[in-house]
Amino acid sequence: MLNNYRYFLVLAEELNISNAAKRMFISHQCLSKYLKSLEAEYGVSFFERKPRFTLTSAGQIMLSTLKQIELAEQNLESQLADVKSTKTGTIRFGITEGRYPILIPKLLKEFRVLYPDVQLIVKNMTSPEMMELILNNDLDLFFSGTRNLLYDELKCDFALKEDMFLVISDNLLKQYFPDTYPLCRESFKQGADLCLFQEVPFVLNKPNFNSRIMLDQHLSRLGISLNCINVMTQPDMHYRLCAEDYAASFCLTMYLPDIYRINQSGNTLSPLNVFRIKDFDQYNMMSLIYHKNKIFPTYTQDFMKLVKKHCSSYANLIVPTTQVYH
Repeated sequence: MLNNYRYFLVLAEELNISNAAKRMFISHQCLSKYLKSLEAEYGVSFFERKPRFTLTSAGQIMLSTLKQIELAEQNLESQLADVKSTKTGTIRFGITEGRYPILIPKLLKEFRVLYPDVQLIVKNMTSPEMMELILNNDLDLFFSGTRNLLYDELKCDFALKEDMFLVISDNLLKQYFPDTYPLCRESFKQGADLCLFQEVPFVLNKPNFNSRIMLDQHLSRLGISLNCINVMTQPDMHYRLCAEDYAASFCLTMYLPDIYRINQSGNTLSPLNVFRIKDFDQYNMMSLIYHKNKIFPTYTQDFMKLVKKHCSSYANLIVPTTQVYH
């Protein structure tokens, strides 16, 4: 009865026989008969029917077991692909919203040259969502910081250690440090003390994002808070708002080139300054994350090498020692 185990997996996900049947392109009657036969064979009920359709404790055990079988089957296919020296297949890759425009265009182009017949499916979502997909065997790997990893089943392949920086326009510096501007720029290059920036307006990331967690921990150690006037998840919007003198913000290493491009474009009310943060001792460890029992074919291993190659180009980025790029 395990031959059609995907019927059970889809049913456990949908918790609705009609919806599951549609996804599997079978009839409602066929799926009901499958479930009835499966429960009769094992002598237990896998789903409660009333008051609503839910997994029983036996159903949870069956679901966990079938997920292991699904992973084993995926690993078998990966190993056989290498035995056959095939260069066809699929990679299901996850990446967060901010990193998507930075890495994906380059990866799609270069990987297609290496493996034109391997399909690269990219999912753009949050790290917690991608973790769940990995555990459900619905995603092969994803690129993210490791600070919020909550499961022992996940493995991390390190790709980049990121610093965090303060981003503030020249006009805001002039407005909030009138007595020391422009000399304050020189002192902030040695490390900006966030205690001095408590009145400056900031646009910040959501509290459950890695960069915000790092920042909040640093602020907690200092015993201060910042004047957050807006919260949004799109890093590019943070820096555009900075360029409009709307607020200051923060930047991780991989986003530095975006700020440089904004300055070089000349389409800003005032240039953006990038400063290291004084006594900031945390790093954002970016990694490729996947199930620890996952076996990858050669083409996926080569894809991972490609991701790490692109990350390495950010490892030696230099924070500008001059005010702006004209």
